Amino acid sequence: MKSPNNKNQEKVLQLLLDQYEKSKTYTGDNMKKQTFSVSPEKICSNYSDSFADVGEIKDFERDMQELSAKELVKLIVRDGEIRRIAAIEEKIPEYYRILGREEKRKLLVRERKIYESYVGKHPTLDQFCRQQLVRLERGNKAEYPLKRAEEMLNLAAKILENREEILERELSISLFGDSKIFGNSYRAAVCNILEKNGDYGEKLYGITNAREKEMIILGEHNILANPSYIYLRGHGEFVLGNGTILRVAPDYPIALSAQAVEGMTGVRILCKAAMTVENLTTFHRMQSEEVFYIYLSGYHNTLKQYVIKRLATENQTLKWYHFGDLDPDGFFILEHLKRGTGIAFEPFHMGIEDLVKYRDFGKGLEENDRKKAKTLMERGLYRKELSYMLQENIKLEQEIISWKEKGLNESTIN
Repeated sequence: MKSPNNKNQEKVLQLLLDQYEKSKTYTGDNMKKQTFSVSPEKICSNYSDSFADVGEIKDFERDMQELSAKELVKLIVRDGEIRRIAAIEEKIPEYYRILGREEKRKLLVRERKIYESYVGKHPTLDQFCRQQLVRLERGNKAEYPLKRAEEMLNLAAKILENREEILERELSISLFGDSKIFGNSYRAAVCNILEKNGDYGEKLYGITNAREKEMIILGEHNILANPSYIYLRGHGEFVLGNGTILRVAPDYPIALSAQAVEGMTGVRILCKAAMTVENLTTFHRMQSEEVFYIYLSGYHNTLKQYVIKRLATENQTLKWYHFGDLDPDGFFILEHLKRGTGIAFEPFHMGIEDLVKYRDFGKGLEENDRKKAKTLMERGLYRKELSYMLQENIKLEQEIISWKEKGLNESTIN
């Protein structure tokens, strides 16, 4: 038999099957004969309304009478109105065929198999799949419908297995044949799975912006929103994999690609200190001859983390500083940097004296700023500075300091 003629007929059969699959009759635990029926209002919400559209009511009744004429349902009618729409038990198998719907038992078997097939591939997937299997075992639905679950598991596995740098749009094209599908339909969901089941706690600590979280999670697996370059300024030498020596100077900053960085065979910094800088304007403004500068652009990714660690390992006398915005997020970036690299960065021009000196250029705190400040203070971090920010309702962007202090020359470095 062909599918129902319209949505009214499809909906009533779906509702009757839902009832049937939730019943003890379906599980075989029932000792008495059960009947399954739905009220007309479940399909046509205005059916009992005196002011309902007459044409809509007539269409609904005609649709139900067609199902009744085909002996698919039984109509209970009183005073000329449909009171209940009841299933005909021996026709229930036909409901499945008409709707193209898979029986719950068979679907459950397939769901279990798909989750079981991913157990053992990665600890993150293990945790997620075992959670879903427990839900199914308890008679609950899994987190995603089967088709969506298959897509999410396949995508999560590819992300976790990825070792080469790839852009989000390239990943989308490779998997879906379209550069936007990953971002529009999958990125948020798969990152949610990874965050809940993976080991990203320290890296995501204090980060509330959803897109920032996604970029950090994906960045951990070399999947980037945009091509990754690291900007460097100061006196230093970099030996590339092909033997080429790149000499960097304060007046000649360079940008290195991920491939160039990974192929480096040597790094020599001819300064007494290194400094990560949060914003590009400040990076270009800085001018100390004794400092080697690294532009972060907010939260650092795996490429920048690798370079910083490499610089520290091969130049162990360097003293490390971080210069960021004087706001709670700036201190979060500093902590993220410390945890990701294992280096004891000192904050540079990120104290109360700077807030006082440039308060005329300051801005008020937003609610998210206050939440981040309180979170850091609860962990015993930067209490003095953050208390002042909260008390005075002020935050400051670093660009004003680097501009007014004329690039902060070497006399400002201890």
